[in-house]
Amino acid sequence: MASKALPRLALRASARRAAAPCASLWSASAQTTPSRSAPLLAPSQCIHQWRCTSTDAPGPQKNVTAAAADRRLAGRQRFYKKVGVAPCAPPTKEDQKSASDGGVASPISAGVDGTQSATGVHTTIADADRWSYLLDPHASSFSSSWHTVTLDGRPLRTPLGLPLTLPSEMLALAVASEWDAQTKYLQPAQMPLMTLCCTAIDQVASDPAAHGEDALRYLANDTSCYWADPGEDRVLHKRQSKAWEGLHDELSATLLGLPRDVGPAQAVGGGEALLLSRKSKGNARSGLPHPPLLVEKARQWVASLDAWTLAAFYSACAESKSFFIGAGLIHDALTAGEETTARAEAAGKETVRCGKWAAAAARVEEEFNIECWGLVEGGHDYDRLNCSIQMHAASFLARTVAASRRILPASDVVQ
Repeated sequence: MASKALPRLALRASARRAAAPCASLWSASAQTTPSRSAPLLAPSQCIHQWRCTSTDAPGPQKNVTAAAADRRLAGRQRFYKKVGVAPCAPPTKEDQKSASDGGVASPISAGVDGTQSATGVHTTIADADRWSYLLDPHASSFSSSWHTVTLDGRPLRTPLGLPLTLPSEMLALAVASEWDAQTKYLQPAQMPLMTLCCTAIDQVASDPAAHGEDALRYLANDTSCYWADPGEDRVLHKRQSKAWEGLHDELSATLLGLPRDVGPAQAVGGGEALLLSRKSKGNARSGLPHPPLLVEKARQWVASLDAWTLAAFYSACAESKSFFIGAGLIHDALTAGEETTARAEAAGKETVRCGKWAAAAARVEEEFNIECWGLVEGGHDYDRLNCSIQMHAASFLARTVAASRRILPASDVVQ
């Protein structure tokens, strides 16, 4: 089946409606009509071809193998003209048969220096059946919603060499817009959705337990559980209350199904925070002594997430340093539709936990310090922008996946 011919203005409008907060990162895609028989084309292959033919290609880089250098995207010239989307088959274990059998030789480097300098990066798929299930848990009902992104008519692959199969046409349009927004040189940092999707396919689906545990580590020292002392800093405490109002009680009851008298441990003031979070006989591990039932319910909920949602959740937790802020963002994405959220935002409802809310909730203390001591250009402003980008990208990924599959509310998953 040939891909859809996507006029530039039509794709621009679709991407803007899909994710208005990130519209500045996404531009329109050009028209393309690729052939179904066209082979899958990895970005690394395109870059390799460009390096061999371009007279402006940079020279060899020190301390970087040729294979790793060919697969590094940052700073490479744009090697394609047309970007589009096309229907594709859902992910199956056959997609990564070559990777699971013999591994992938020299995948895109995990580190910025072109080497495998990052830890915990998977280069093979250990359990093919589990991998395909985590990416497509509702395969029998929603197989027609899968799309991929094409460059000059050829479908993209992930850094691990797997097909870039996306569970939503809306998501594929947004990723395609990120690729089309690249100008002379490719900047992966300006493609947050592409990054999240590749992470979900290559890493999260390969080892969901490890990523789930990493996300749960933010629960012990959740930033939203440390409050300023109202007697010492009344203004900051008031802002924390406004940003985190009802967050812990709502998630404990609706998301985790806990009794009303069971909730997370919270510290008020620096002295209490030090006393509660230090190791002791009753608290074997450093961090706030949350009830064991809460920790177990949180672990069950995280384990129930598919690879796409878990990737979005982990990204939100890492950016906010908070399990509850990340969970609030994902819970709202899974339970509320785009129209419901838009109506609530228009009405000025402050409890809508979208990307804008998550960015504000994650930066309460930083924004307060900026107001008190001033903003450092090239530092605070970049941090603010990056936080907004990551939160909106995580929210958009979770919402599009939930909308395409009609996922049940997360409160129905944890019993």
